[in-house]
Amino acid sequence: MSVEVKYNTSKENIIDLLKLNHIKVVKEFYEMESGFLSSRYKIHNSIETSIIIINLIKITHLEIIRQRERNLDYNISLENFWKNLSNINIPADRIISIVNKTGIPKETVRRKIKKLVQENFIKTTNYKEYYWFLSNKRKDDFFNLMNKDIRLISKYLLCITQLLNLNLTQKTIEEEIKSQFSFYFYHFLNSQLLWLKKWQTKIKDIDLIFIAIQALIPTLSFTDRNLAEKKISLNDLHLVLGKTSSKYKISESTISATSISEISGMPRATCIRKLDRLIKLGLLIRETKSKRYYINQFTPDRTKNILKKENVDFSIDIYSDFLSIVITALMRIRK
Repeated sequence: MSVEVKYNTSKENIIDLLKLNHIKVVKEFYEMESGFLSSRYKIHNSIETSIIIINLIKITHLEIIRQRERNLDYNISLENFWKNLSNINIPADRIISIVNKTGIPKETVRRKIKKLVQENFIKTTNYKEYYWFLSNKRKDDFFNLMNKDIRLISKYLLCITQLLNLNLTQKTIEEEIKSQFSFYFYHFLNSQLLWLKKWQTKIKDIDLIFIAIQALIPTLSFTDRNLAEKKISLNDLHLVLGKTSSKYKISESTISATSISEISGMPRATCIRKLDRLIKLGLLIRETKSKRYYINQFTPDRTKNILKKENVDFSIDIYSDFLSIVITALMRIRK
């Protein structure tokens, strides 16, 4: 079912759109997050380390965009990105600034940065500032990662554009993102940092949310399949997922520790330890017989649940800024 107001891409309208069509949108959102975070974890073996890199890459994209202050036709495409890196003074950041932007404790940031310097992912200046470094050796891996990210982001954006009745294909969106690469990725990474910082502040261990997402996706997919013809709003979603009747069988939407380990790249022993903590926090439930996990939607007081209305609201608010900016830009190329 489409929205009544077509092509209105203000932040307020995007928020309404996300809330009215929440079951479809949230599934695509968490699948995008899962793919994005899994790729980073497999590189750095730590989401916190990845967040530090994301921050440094974000400010690099901003510096590339600023070249248009002098040349409106400056090429900020993915194809030109390697050249752009050599044409700019790559911006650096101090540890205290990174702490403030990410919510990661100072000593953790210091420790992670030291390792990143040793691994040649970042460089340091004479003023104890740090900047992202993309070596020639890692160039191909980076571009492969960006192409994967673009597919994930485009799939999510396609879902939104369909709700707005924009006549766009995923391929068209992918090509547009590549053509204005630094613009789109600056805004995307900015939203990622804000979202991840919120969760870092809430539960102090961002890996827990990474794991919880893996358990959440099967529940959302199950709900989407079985209620495909119904329009599920944000308010309705909590009622649907909270039902204990066999009609919905939400508790059957489970996932094993082995599957989570394979998807995330996290060692199985680490997964099990963090899954146990998520159970204690009340986010997950573990089935007694199968030893599989699913999102807890049955406890009335789900103070830390990932789908608690307060948590969903802040996610919608953060990403509606990104979506408003990006979809407004995408409207230029609609058929």
